[in-house]
Amino acid sequence: MSGLPPLPVRALRWRAPHPSPSSYSVMCWNMLAQCYTRSEYFPSVSPKSALKWKHRGPAIVAEVQRLAPDVVALQEVDNWDFMSSELGSAGYDGVRKGKTGGKKDGVAVLWKRALLRLAESEEVETDIKGGVGLLVRLEPASAASDGGGSFVVATTHLFWNPQLEVLKLRQAELCLRRAAAFARGGPLVFCGDLNSMPGSDVLALCEGGVAVRHTFTPMREGDDEESGACEPEAAPPAVETFEPPLRLHSAYEPPPAYTTLTDTFRGCLDHILLTRHWRCLATLDMIDEADILAEKSLPSSRFPSDHMPVLAVLSLGGADAGERATNEDDEWSDRSYKSYDSAQDDRPWH
Repeated sequence: MSGLPPLPVRALRWRAPHPSPSSYSVMCWNMLAQCYTRSEYFPSVSPKSALKWKHRGPAIVAEVQRLAPDVVALQEVDNWDFMSSELGSAGYDGVRKGKTGGKKDGVAVLWKRALLRLAESEEVETDIKGGVGLLVRLEPASAASDGGGSFVVATTHLFWNPQLEVLKLRQAELCLRRAAAFARGGPLVFCGDLNSMPGSDVLALCEGGVAVRHTFTPMREGDDEESGACEPEAAPPAVETFEPPLRLHSAYEPPPAYTTLTDTFRGCLDHILLTRHWRCLATLDMIDEADILAEKSLPSSRFPSDHMPVLAVLSLGGADAGERATNEDDEWSDRSYKSYDSAQDDRPWH
């Protein structure tokens, strides 16, 4: 689209001294799978050529190179051969886990090979709407490095339908348990498109360190995954309790007002969550809403996905916002839980 300004610069918002050798930048981004770029899903996108992979693919790679994270967790990853080849040429190694149930996209974690190497990885299948997760343990590439020890990066992409939050909670609880077991009490970065806003039951499960009692209306099987249409069962509301295996805190405090923005929806769905081992030194500012909506909606000719990347600079050996958890045990599954009951919540966002 002619007449548009150049891509805006996104600044790092520093809240502590600049990085030490044990600092790493971690980026999380739903890159929008090409298999989901049908025109009817994005009626406001203009020109429609902005949805084509020949435009989007190079732009996605360019955005990763522009932000240059040490570690990048991606969701909705298809065209993996292209992505791994192009980012490989830019200095990254990575692994991918495809979704199940016939879905064509998946999740991936990549890292700068000059800084880090893969120690081990593990795949997660939730058996719920094709949902998957990926766990990787990374360690300094050089034995002589003073960049600290190994750490775990976990990523997932939770189900999208807001009418079926109970499915997101089931996916999240399973991924959190697997991530906690894989991390074995060590440093963990848990990130992804959680399709959940700050203040949701999903974020309460991740961040609150308390059991979440979720009240929901049972839905019939076979909901329309494209339209989101669901048919309630002729049954009273049900309650399901979810227990967190660990306690996390957000790298962003406060969270961005949005990580996805269209002419019909605005919300923060993408999150970088940390165990108490990490200190957050900086987070990446969000691009101004007016700059995004200059083309009415994401994606666009300048922004190749319907989500914006989030990025944090993290340092091992400090807790930052997690100071409140410094003397707490990571093994939350052995604790007595204070219960959080969504049915009795009177917060305005509920």
